[in-house]
Amino acid sequence: MNIFTNDVMKNKVVLVTGGATGIGKGIASLFGQYGAKVMIASRKEQVLVSAAKDLQQAGVEADLCVCDIREPAAVEQLMVAVRARFGGLDILVNNAAGNFPASIEQLSPNGFKTVVDIDLNGTFNMTKAAFEHFFKSAGGNIINISAPFAGWGVAYQAHAAAAKSGIDSLTRSCAVEWQRQGIRVNAVAPGAVIDTEGLERLSDALAGDAGSTNACQASDIANCVVFLASDAARFISGEIIRVDSATGVDLLKLPST
Repeated sequence: MNIFTNDVMKNKVVLVTGGATGIGKGIASLFGQYGAKVMIASRKEQVLVSAAKDLQQAGVEADLCVCDIREPAAVEQLMVAVRARFGGLDILVNNAAGNFPASIEQLSPNGFKTVVDIDLNGTFNMTKAAFEHFFKSAGGNIINISAPFAGWGVAYQAHAAAAKSGIDSLTRSCAVEWQRQGIRVNAVAPGAVIDTEGLERLSDALAGDAGSTNACQASDIANCVVFLASDAARFISGEIIRVDSATGVDLLKLPST
């Protein structure tokens, strides 16, 4: 079902990190369906090639770039690639993330650092580079992918919750600092999303109880992201929007003993 007109993103250039699989691929696909030119980025070249082929076969003008967003130098190269391929950038979707279920007792310092480096530091690296290369002079739109459990305690997700809480704060700060330059910055906080690796891993860790009865689809997340990128949301900035039919802490809880 089409929520928007087919040309709502016509000639817009969109960069989606983590755009080869799961939620990111769904976001990239929907932008392309609505007329955008799409660049997808990921650390894994094989899945990028497959996803880009799918997009192109669907009629999307799409390209790919291998990039580890934890590395500022790699992010700089990505921005150069976007300009060389499409000439500019209108919309950045910071979707790339790393996560795995682990209790705080089991969580190593390196495991905690890895998730924070990908989720939070990677989002900062991308945001800062897009600002300097494109948005500082021409304005732009940034949508960060967060998580609803950033606002409360949740089992086996202390590392991700800490990183996503940082993303929420970064979202609000960027929105305030850059509003006069025509830059809107928002975040989408997906609940459980079916057919994603993250939900499968967490469901296993929580003995099958990971909010599956309330799970949405990647398309639900993509629709919200496109809305925030569209003129329909031109007066929305600094917001974190939950896309989640579950009710608070019932989404993820400790398994019964």
